Amino acid sequence: MLMGEKSRLPIYQVVYAGSLKDVSTLNTTLALFNRITGGRPVLAVMDKGFYSKGNVDGMLSSETQMKFVIAVPFTSNFAKKQVEDERKNIDAICNAVVVCGDSMRIITKVLPWSKRYDVFAHLCFSPVKAFRRREDLFAHVAVLREEATIFPEKCLASEEHQKYLRIQKSDSPDSGYTVSINEEVVNTGLGTAGWLVLISNNVDDAKNALQIYRAKDVVEKGFWRLKCDLDLGRFRVHGQERMQNKIFIGFVALVLLSAIHVVMTDKKLYDKMTMKQLLRRLSKHRIQEIGGERIIFPVTKAQREIYETFGLDVPM
Repeated sequence: MLMGEKSRLPIYQVVYAGSLKDVSTLNTTLALFNRITGGRPVLAVMDKGFYSKGNVDGMLSSETQMKFVIAVPFTSNFAKKQVEDERKNIDAICNAVVVCGDSMRIITKVLPWSKRYDVFAHLCFSPVKAFRRREDLFAHVAVLREEATIFPEKCLASEEHQKYLRIQKSDSPDSGYTVSINEEVVNTGLGTAGWLVLISNNVDDAKNALQIYRAKDVVEKGFWRLKCDLDLGRFRVHGQERMQNKIFIGFVALVLLSAIHVVMTDKKLYDKMTMKQLLRRLSKHRIQEIGGERIIFPVTKAQREIYETFGLDVPM
């Protein structure tokens, strides 16, 4: 799904088989969109699922030099190296910024990606997220250790207990087992807590890159509405044609829901009601037809506020 950066409305979608990986669909989607729009400029903002060295190479070497911002997963040696290089230096006042109300530390570097191309690497670190992750993991491991101390034999079959603990037979008079924490695994799990590595061939400012990356949340919410609000989590159809018909109707409905969401967000209506409550209040506004004449019932105060907020004439 592609969303308008400024409009925040869905503008294009294409359906793929669920067995395909995200990275394999990228080139096809962008090629289709390019043909449909006649070369309309695109800034591709992608999460870690789309990352692969081949994808980045392809975007850098494409004829149109496609602009992109993409998050690099920590399964990549590239991301791990950047974190290790800046771990001691990033938490400094000179690197502090506030993004969407969150205190962050950011660093931007220009790094060679290949012999022909460089990329902007944006390293983002959230001390608050790192601290929360540390406390959550410490609490989780503490609970696991307590369970293993009481029921060691039962916990031997648990992957989660085996991941963070060493449970070994011993001469302990209480349970016959000793339980210790695998601190190396815990430290590894905390090594990238609070970190985010973004790369781009176009956006040279880390704060701007992070704001753009976070803005893709509108796509995630679009999928959520499609699956939950419009009940398209399961298609429940037989045949390709019926599936395409159903998802087209869903796409049109999603445009309407997204437009409502944009107004509610901009006008701060969410402080007073949810979208479901808004639709429910409007659904209670009655129109009765008698002898071919339509009689509109009076609007309530809440209904009037909704009409006026959306810039609509109040029905009389």
